[in-house]
Amino acid sequence: MPPISKLRWRFTLAAGIIFLLDLIGVVYQQTWLSGFDKFVIGLVRHPLSHGLTQGIIAITNSGNPQPVTWITLLIMAGLVIARRSRGALFLGWNVLVWAGIGNSILKHIVRRDRPTVDRLVAASSYSFPSGHSVTAMLLWGTVIVLIGWTLRHHRNWRWLLTIVFSLWIVIIGLSRVYVGVHYPSDVVAGWSIGFVLLTVTQWYLTRYGDEL
Repeated sequence: MPPISKLRWRFTLAAGIIFLLDLIGVVYQQTWLSGFDKFVIGLVRHPLSHGLTQGIIAITNSGNPQPVTWITLLIMAGLVIARRSRGALFLGWNVLVWAGIGNSILKHIVRRDRPTVDRLVAASSYSFPSGHSVTAMLLWGTVIVLIGWTLRHHRNWRWLLTIVFSLWIVIIGLSRVYVGVHYPSDVVAGWSIGFVLLTVTQWYLTRYGDEL
């Protein structure tokens, strides 16, 4: 596995800065953050047809803990069968530890209440960061990294799948705003910290040039 590029580290640094600014805005209740949230909510929460709304609800529910856990375990099993135990560890740690335990700890430290708008799905616990967004970044971001290695000699397929899974990460996050259970800043924070953790785990597991 090639080392993480300088460009990737720059993006990771930028993601870390965005997360910290987001966190400061939430903790100190900055007006610029509430303005950002209101603006994006106004763009995302336009009423859609019943069919499209039900589709968005299905998309957001696909990021719930149970389906994510099953998807993760199935991919891990496939990686183990393919004798890619380090890749399985990479995925398992990112999703089950970072996205699961780490996100829960962070939520209880910040303790931001969820939006008070009408919600289309049930949601408990605190709002910051968006657990679905963290999980989407770590699950499908890990898949993108693994695809990049597996299909390194098939550039077209590699880029196609990377675009598809990247769009899915974005759609999952926006769906949380649409159904009314998260502020946009929760989603941005989830993507940002998820990207940082994805890079850190990849760096740690490949720091000696080992394949995933």
